[in-house]
Amino acid sequence: MENLKKKNNYSYIYLLIGFVFLFFSNGRWTLPLATFLAPIFLIRFLRFHKPLKGFVFLVFAGFISNIFIWKGQVPTSGFVYYIMTFMMSLFTALVFLIDRIYSQRLKGIVSTLVLPSAFVLMDYISVSTNPGGTFGALATTQSSLPLLQLLSVTGIWGITFIILWTASTINWLWDNAFNKQTLRKALWVYVVPLIIIISYGQIRLALQSTGAAVKIASVNIPKMGMQHIFNDKPDSVNEQINSSFLNNCEIAAGSEAKIVFGNEIMLNMSSDKEDAYLEKAKAVAVRNNLYLGLPMLIYPIENPAARPMNKITWISPQGKILFTYFKAKPTPGEGSYGDGVIKYFDSPYGRISSVICFDMDFPKLIQQVSSMNIDIMLVPGNDWKEITPYHTHAASFSAIEHGFNLVRSASRGLSASFNYKGQVLSSQNYFTSNDTLFYSEVPMKGKRTIYAVIEDSFAWLCIIFFIIISVIFIKQEFEK
Repeated sequence: MENLKKKNNYSYIYLLIGFVFLFFSNGRWTLPLATFLAPIFLIRFLRFHKPLKGFVFLVFAGFISNIFIWKGQVPTSGFVYYIMTFMMSLFTALVFLIDRIYSQRLKGIVSTLVLPSAFVLMDYISVSTNPGGTFGALATTQSSLPLLQLLSVTGIWGITFIILWTASTINWLWDNAFNKQTLRKALWVYVVPLIIIISYGQIRLALQSTGAAVKIASVNIPKMGMQHIFNDKPDSVNEQINSSFLNNCEIAAGSEAKIVFGNEIMLNMSSDKEDAYLEKAKAVAVRNNLYLGLPMLIYPIENPAARPMNKITWISPQGKILFTYFKAKPTPGEGSYGDGVIKYFDSPYGRISSVICFDMDFPKLIQQVSSMNIDIMLVPGNDWKEITPYHTHAASFSAIEHGFNLVRSASRGLSASFNYKGQVLSSQNYFTSNDTLFYSEVPMKGKRTIYAVIEDSFAWLCIIFFIIISVIFIKQEFEK
């Protein structure tokens, strides 16, 4: 009895270690390794306490760390911010509570699958229902490219599963004093699959991309004009930015760029001036043989009370409008929702599409491209310092999932281009650069992926497994 009491006291050391790692497991100070380590010690702590007691400790540990790690990262404040960070901790702790309860009855290495499958279920519900999409999802904390190639098969759910499966497996070994029998089972059930996953990633990265590249330029909003982008209505500075955008498009064409676009909401104007501006843009496109993307914020004069429309309009080198896409997932209080239909155009440089900024955080929206064979995705963005470079890094996950090459042009953030493997081709940070133009040499061909075919099948396998194991657990409880 005294020995058990000592172990319970020692368990608070595990809680403290896990609590410290929580500060680096997500949010503003993310360290990818800490994301793997934090759950190991939190699970260990729970093993020594009654489920409800351990659950309460985990809720408050997560809540306290969340208050600090998400400050400035999410666009909320005050009471709403504290409610949000508490709920995040509550649901995460609930998953660990389920694992703690199930581990009392379920034995063997199959028990290690409970926590990762339950966490994938929680993540899937969260990403599908909350207004932040994948923003802050556990998988987006990782940066190892060999591991991230798993996205091309399972999407983010596979990365989340690996993180929690690692923690669960180590604790299962710990529970069994790391004896030879359990180590042997872990070798075949956990280590071998992980080696296969990493080997797949290394091979995919080693394979050379085929085909030529196209030079793409994006035009940045001048820092002196940034405050005018958020005016209630356009002013003379906005008109100067609109004019300089077209001038910079001509400069980019002189540097042999074939495709040019700009930061999100760069071109501010009232609706009565839009047609005249489009005509000027068409003339620039024809004169320079350019594909031109106009990221616009249009204020409707017919209804001054209405929110402005956030969109991108693409013009061909022949001066034809190819498509207009309206931002489908604006941050709260910004712009209007579009119809959510992703469009594309075919060019000598591949099949090209666009969404806008926050849209990239919503897998269900981006899954539209699964059957489109998109080669290049061009994304105007507008961030802020606290989510730089995270937001652009997270956008590259979709490139790996769906096999398209990506250029994300962000004001107040990191502009970067990636190939379909998530490898950085070029980058430019708004906060450290004064360059007006950002250039990228981007492959013209994408790569069809397994995930584009099976989509969220892995997530559903996890959900089905969790339901089956729950039925077994409940049945055992009734038979006691």
